[in-house]
Amino acid sequence: MKALKRLDKSLGTFICKRGKTTKLLSIVVTLFVAAAFFAHSLKAATPDALSPDQFGSLLTLDEAVTRALQSHAEVKRAFARLHKEESLYKGSLAEFFPKLNGEVVSAFATGEKHFVNFVDTGIEQPIFQGGKIVAQKKKQKTLVESEQLKLEQAKLDVELGVRVLYAQVLQEKELTRIAQGQVKELAVEYARIKKLVDQEILPRYEFFRIETLLQGAKHALVKHKESYDYLFTVLKETVGVSEGESLDLEPLGDFSELDESVLTYLTTARQHDPVYKLKDLRVQEKQYEKKELQADRYPHLSLTAKWNQFNDVFVDTNRVMLGVVGKWNIWDFGRLGSKIKAKSHEIEEMKWEGELKVRQYEREIRKVFHQSRAVREKIRLTEALINERREIYKNEKTRLIAGEKGTGELIDSFIALEEAKIKNIEAVTEYRLLLVKLGRKTDFEAYLQGIESEEPVAPSQYDLEEEE
Repeated sequence: MKALKRLDKSLGTFICKRGKTTKLLSIVVTLFVAAAFFAHSLKAATPDALSPDQFGSLLTLDEAVTRALQSHAEVKRAFARLHKEESLYKGSLAEFFPKLNGEVVSAFATGEKHFVNFVDTGIEQPIFQGGKIVAQKKKQKTLVESEQLKLEQAKLDVELGVRVLYAQVLQEKELTRIAQGQVKELAVEYARIKKLVDQEILPRYEFFRIETLLQGAKHALVKHKESYDYLFTVLKETVGVSEGESLDLEPLGDFSELDESVLTYLTTARQHDPVYKLKDLRVQEKQYEKKELQADRYPHLSLTAKWNQFNDVFVDTNRVMLGVVGKWNIWDFGRLGSKIKAKSHEIEEMKWEGELKVRQYEREIRKVFHQSRAVREKIRLTEALINERREIYKNEKTRLIAGEKGTGELIDSFIALEEAKIKNIEAVTEYRLLLVKLGRKTDFEAYLQGIESEEPVAPSQYDLEEEE
């Protein structure tokens, strides 16, 4: 009898221990299944990488920008304007050389003289124009320099457009990837919930809810995929990518960091940006126009040599003339003086107009800089939000497998996680666009790489007076 009691006690102890072991084993298996399911979800949400052979010849972003600068229509138009001003500058240089002209008339006429002959040829060399020709030459040279700077502005604008398109393509690519993951995840849940609803285990509103979420994910997938195709096509056309080439799309999260101080960007902009030099060149152009008007106060003298032959009824000449031709606007009742004063006021207007543009330009640099700092913190916020919601999603999935939670809570946590990812992508794209705009205004990357640029223009007289 004692032996039976002892045996019964031993069996009870064994069963109790086995029950604990079974419970522990069940927990381990549950965690393993949850981890495997989560890993499958992450794998489903990540598209397979394509090999370089599938892409063809890959172009980096810098190579694409270089190609766009060579073939873009805006750059070619800026080159055409530059060549036009260069041609006009060569024409202004020709004003220093002599001019050869001639006029010949030979005709039959009625009256006493039936044949009329008239020949007038000559050569003229300017010797004094009151500085007008020099002012015209310098003004035209200023216009050439202005067009050179406008060409640089056009290149910067084209590069800005390419980099903005590139950032938008990266954004749509990441949003498409997230939408693909949502569709795959919700399709699995849709099939499972539909089966449970058909078995009358879950109410029908659960089915309609998951169906709505799935259709919304499919709509987002189509929308972002179409936007990606459109933007990528526009980017390829802008860059000039051929059939056998493709662009190397870098990860969206690979971006540079801001400098700590806005003064770095302002100093670099003042050294490199064409806006500052254009301000001075516009004023110089108006100053040379004023000198052209002032030159009309002085006599204009030229050496001339002419051959004149005229045969008519009362005229029969054949002579050579050599001498000086002069022209002088002695008095015009203040017309010329009024024009000179108006040009002086126009110079003053251009000076302050340039000053306002520079102030607005630097104000925009400060604005973009501070916006970038705020968006950078927004990126950190979305990253923390992703970590939080990813952990919540893991816990909800574990509780669902353990039977402690329903399907609705798991789907809500999944949607919340995907929304956090979308917010992160939008914040990163906004930050990249702000960096691109800041780079356009300061050429900061070129400055860091030590690219040599032209020396800054020496301050003009009105700048010195303003500082005083």
